Amino acid sequence: MTPGARFPEDSWVEVRYPLTAEQEHGDRTAWPWLPGWVVSICGPDEWEICVQVPELAAQHEGETVYPVCFRDSSELYAEAEEANAEAEPEPEAGL
Repeated sequence: MTPGARFPEDSWVEVRYPLTAEQEHGDRTAWPWLPGWVVSICGPDEWEICVQVPELAAQHEGETVYPVCFRDSSELYAEAEEANAEAEPEPEAGL
């Protein structure tokens, strides 16, 4: 698999990111999973992510902007992976 193939640029992902200052200073593994999209692939296991959540939006020079962060694969998952997991039928007992 080529670097970044799992999370290609412009794809939607879920990313761990704090919603509050309290969360920001707390346990990072307790941060909520929020929707975002891949801005760029930075390395073999690093992506630049735009966290697209209304609560985190800010105004800058008349435009709405969202926070950007850098994450590795342990703090990301592709929304398609979740959708595929939910769509796959459970194996029937006895088969």
